Amino acid sequence: MKKIVLMGLTILISVNMVACGNKTVAKINDVGISKEEYKKTEEFLYVTGYIEKNEKNKGEINNDILSFIIDNEVAYQDAQNKNIKVKDKDVNEKFKQLKETLEINTSYKDKLESAGMTEDFFKEQIKKDLVVSKYKENFTKNIKITDKEIEAYYNNNKDQFSVEEVKANQILISTLDEDNEEVSKEEKEKLKEKAQSILDKIKNNEDFATLAKKYSDDKNSGKDGGDLGYFAKSDKNIEFTKEVFKLDVNQVSNIIETPYGYHIVKVTDKKMVTKSLEESKDDIKNEILNEKYSKHIDSLYKKGKITITK
Repeated sequence: MKKIVLMGLTILISVNMVACGNKTVAKINDVGISKEEYKKTEEFLYVTGYIEKNEKNKGEINNDILSFIIDNEVAYQDAQNKNIKVKDKDVNEKFKQLKETLEINTSYKDKLESAGMTEDFFKEQIKKDLVVSKYKENFTKNIKITDKEIEAYYNNNKDQFSVEEVKANQILISTLDEDNEEVSKEEKEKLKEKAQSILDKIKNNEDFATLAKKYSDDKNSGKDGGDLGYFAKSDKNIEFTKEVFKLDVNQVSNIIETPYGYHIVKVTDKKMVTKSLEESKDDIKNEILNEKYSKHIDSLYKKGKITITK
């Protein structure tokens, strides 16, 4: 089954109980995954925007999500056997980061409620996620990847290194104060109204670049009419690129909210770019390490008792 890779948010929504009264969809050694727990995972991945909701298959068990849960539960169990632990301060720091990331458009508590999760449950999952991350780090830290391996991977997978890039201009209305802290909700509402008034000007055919020079809080790009140059999806904030890459050339976005503020974006060009071997080395090294880690997880599958009953 295909492995789900979450970019930006690293959240393990796994199971810390033997299955409840409802149907069990899988069992990893002595830990059961109930359908209710599976649905919590699925819904949370949807509300955080890391998986597109497919209404056509609503109600069915998604193999990718189930594989994701099982992989992490197998790793977590082995981490417990190896007495791998994390500090409470690290859990609280990660919780704060994720809360800020999730506090986009809707409060994070509303998102948790939508996923059927309490804050305490969420914190427990963050703790487990950090344990698994530490477990993976311990596994990969002593693995040496040679230049020969990297070159062979590049030559055998060149299609992976062709990425879409867009060229865009933006106007940013920042929602951060001088201390880089988010302003009050009342102030945010005023700033959103300001962003909307600028968007209305653009819709009335006022020049985007002129407005960027006048209003954008991103002074680096603002002085150049909001020009951000070319960038790939992985180069910018995920909430930002998720919307920008949907735009056609010369199309202007609606207001895009990120932890930095309110963005209005105009895409001016799109192209496919093939990264060179030198540019790809770090990515390739990570891919090879991920492959070796996946093989390690597969070996744990074989040693353990995994039952899928969906």
